[in-house]
Amino acid sequence: MVSKKHRITASYGPPSPTGPNHLDATVAAALAKMTADAKKAGVKVLVKSGYRSYSQQKAIYDRALRTQPQNINFYAPPGASEHQTGLSADLWDGKVWYRPMENSATGKWLHAHAHEYGFILRFPKGKEKITGVPYEPWHFRYVGVEISRQFDKGNKLTLEEFLGID
Repeated sequence: MVSKKHRITASYGPPSPTGPNHLDATVAAALAKMTADAKKAGVKVLVKSGYRSYSQQKAIYDRALRTQPQNINFYAPPGASEHQTGLSADLWDGKVWYRPMENSATGKWLHAHAHEYGFILRFPKGKEKITGVPYEPWHFRYVGVEISRQFDKGNKLTLEEFLGID
């Protein structure tokens, strides 16, 4: 669990990074299968952002503070980003970004099928008070298939709720 309330150290990173996005090897394999199956369904799924180091996250956060302070809740401070774990990815189709992504073919496919591959939508709509992050229809976190299927019961849980963590 990584969040603004539950931070990790600057030295933390994925134990077995792989591929161009430096995701954890298990995550990368699940993502490869998911993107291949999406492609068979006529849907393009691309990684906009995968692993980010502490220093990369610090640079992103500092830039956002200077240029977009009104949107700072969308940016995790260094040590508070799941991207640093190698377990999360921002996914899209290469064209439609931000909230309209949820209504794209890619967004609809991911929201209907990501749990089949072990991914959950990390920041669901209406859960900002719990997660501390506004709705992000593009941010998916790998938790494994057994756990992710429990998130697909129509209950729109957050990881915090599932784990019973404040």
